[in-house]
Amino acid sequence: MASMMVTIDRAGRVVIPKDVRDRLSLDQNSELEVTVEGDTVLLSPVRSAGRRIVEVDGWPVIESVRGISTSDADVQRWRDDVQR
Repeated sequence: MASMMVTIDRAGRVVIPKDVRDRLSLDQNSELEVTVEGDTVLLSPVRSAGRRIVEVDGWPVIESVRGISTSDADVQRWRDDVQR
């Protein structure tokens, strides 16, 4: 991806271009880690350990992860998020 110019506003905010947000699946609640290396500022998305959707007997199933359980409320929230 080509470099882009952005400007810092008076409050110190930088708008990340929509193309970049879309490419990295960033939304208004995404967390970014700020790292300074010399005179370079790096913004890196903080990703939680994701759980893949796998197929079991022809059905889509959330991949099991040892030590992590999924409640009915979790599934309902995910479904609601997708429907928005």
